[in-house]
Amino acid sequence: MKKKLLTTVIVLGLSLLLFLISGCTANRIDLADTGMIKLEQDQMSKANISWSSAFEKDDGLLITGILRRSDHVGIPVKAHVDVYVLSPEGSILNEVRSSDVYVSRRVTGRSRMGSERFEVYLPNMPAKDSLVRVVSHSH
Repeated sequence: MKKKLLTTVIVLGLSLLLFLISGCTANRIDLADTGMIKLEQDQMSKANISWSSAFEKDDGLLITGILRRSDHVGIPVKAHVDVYVLSPEGSILNEVRSSDVYVSRRVTGRSRMGSERFEVYLPNMPAKDSLVRVVSHSH
């Protein structure tokens, strides 16, 4: 009887946690997918941008993504991401840099090795059809 009660409590707790987590991310819409902005990625280092997305957050723009090592050897690489917001005419409106992260070497068979998340917040939302260029750099 105690075992059945404990199992029921654990299942209910996990169900509630899953419900809360899905509710927090349900209203996030990728602005690049909707055509609100154009998102472009450039690689200039040993740590390439695996993917990136753009979301509206607190009347600003949040760029998130993953940096992934392009090689399988060496020590961790210190890397950062520069984000440039360009107007539809091509002039630079805003420029922001992410904090530095250390991206370890990739190990075959381990999916999480060799990648690190990044986030960059821009306080102002760019105009429609603006180009957001995300560029990776390593030191």
